[in-house]
This record gives sequence, C-alpha cells and structure tokens, in this order.
Amino acid sequence: MKEIVDKLKNLSPKELLSYAIFNEMEESQYYAKLSQIAKRKSVKALFKKMSDESKAHEMTLRRVFARLFPGEEPVKVEVPPVEVYPFYPKFESVGDYLTALEYCMESELFAKHTYELLSSVARDDEARRVARELATIEQGHYEEIRRVYELIKAFESRHVTPSNLESGAYLLTDDGKARYFLLDFLDEPRSLLAIVRENPVKFRDLIGDCGRVLWLTKTDSENSVPPEMLPEMINEISRFLKGCHSEGKQGVVFVQNLGYVMTQLGFKETLDFVLYIKDLAILYGGYLVVTAVPEAFEEREWAILTSELELIS
Repeated sequence: MKEIVDKLKNLSPKELLSYAIFNEMEESQYYAKLSQIAKRKSVKALFKKMSDESKAHEMTLRRVFARLFPGEEPVKVEVPPVEVYPFYPKFESVGDYLTALEYCMESELFAKHTYELLSSVARDDEARRVARELATIEQGHYEEIRRVYELIKAFESRHVTPSNLESGAYLLTDDGKARYFLLDFLDEPRSLLAIVRENPVKFRDLIGDCGRVLWLTKTDSENSVPPEMLPEMINEISRFLKGCHSEGKQGVVFVQNLGYVMTQLGFKETLDFVLYIKDLAILYGGYLVVTAVPEAFEEREWAILTSELELIS
C-alpha cells in the first residue's frame, strides 16, 4: 500500500482520475467474470451488482474527467492497481464461496485504505476530494460483500443450507442480507408473499418475479397496504399458506422492517400478528421470514421476539 501511495500522491488530478477510471473498469470486468462462474444465486447477484456499480463509477469518473479536461482522454499511469491480482475460484463448495468473498473483502479494504491514505497526503485539493470519494465507494463494496459472507457463514455454522431449512419462523437483522437469503431460499416448490417497506420495484429487481409483493406504506398506490391494516390481512395470509400447501408448495411470507410495523401498531399487536403467521406457517409447512433491528425494540421486547423467531444472522 505504501508503495502505491508513494506513487499516487505526486500524481496530478488528471493522472489520478485516469488511474481511478482504469481501476474501476478493471474491477467491473473482474466482478462480471466472477458473476458468470458463480452458481449460488446470492453470490451471482452480489458480483453482478458490484460489476454494475463499478461500471457506473467508471462512467461518473469519466464525466468528471471530461468536465475538467475537455477534449482529452484518460492517460495510462505506471502505478500498480489498488485491487489485488484477480482470483477465479471454481465455486464448487461452500469453502470456495467463502474464500472468494474473503479475498474480495480484503481487496476492497486494501483499496479503501489506500485511497484514505492518499487523501491525507495528496498535494492537490481536487486529488484529495477524488481520493475521499473513492474510499467511500470501496467501503460500500466491502460492506455489501460482507453481508453475503456473513450469511453464508451463518448457514455453514448450522451445517444447513437455505434450501433445507425446516418450516417455521426466521429473523434477519439486515434487509440486505434478507434479500440475498431469499435469492438462495426461493426455489421450487416455494412461493413468496412479501410485504416490504422499501421500493417494491427495487426489491423485485434483485429478487425477480417470484411471487406477490406488497408495499407497506400509507401512500395510496397499487399493491400497497397501510400498516394499520396488516392485522386485517391475517385471513388473506392464511389462504395463501393453505393454498400453497394444497398445491404441494411451501408458502413463504416475508415481512420487512418489523420495527416500523411496531411504531404503527404497538408491540403487543405486532407480536400477535407475527405469532399468528408463525403458527400458520408451521401448520401448513411454510415459512415466515422477517427483518428487524434490535435498536428498534426494548430489551425485553427483543428477547421475546428472538425467543419466538430463529435468528439467522
């Protein structure tokens, strides 16, 4: 890292921007290749997202370059890349996935720390600004990769895979992890009924067309449900789980951001709603999957919640 920074710190803004452009371009190509060879849906989606984001960052940097240096092209800089040398695993085992993700996390952290160090020693204001922005980008990449790593690690420690989880109710404390979990979880013969707080279009972009998605919102829009009406959905959810069971499928009910639901219904009514769906899921051989963060609940409330829902990660 020091060798790279020593070479980067004396670069002009034009050279630093050029270096960053080619670095993001190579990173995009690297993650695209990993996405092509990965078989696990969550990891494939993760690497595709990393590739797309790196490509978007490259395009953003190119626009900045064009604004600052109109009519010119990025120049090649004789400095080693901040990403480590490409590593292409076979993705034949859980160990392969974990090793690849560890490698990518180390690479992103190395890049982040390099750019942070560069921002502290660069002699040009514009160079410092670009370096700080690049460090933030690499930190975001690291955190996204870590989500999937921790999720796969959690299942490995249980000696179980998402596909063979027993019927019941499960809790994740991170919405990002939940989306990746659902990618690995929602194979035939499982059908999804999702109640989400995020933009349902963005949710579908990652999950795909795998079931019905309702938007939990007070906004009056298509396929939406206001939070105060959730208890009224019990019969509909019951019909969904029972219908899946009668068709030889497993129904999956996903409720995103239980903390928000609690702010609208109160803890007791929220708990009653969750436990009723949990019992329906067990009765009909299905699943309830929810996301919630402990900070949204009192200590006693969180203890009750985690005693009824199995914490995945």
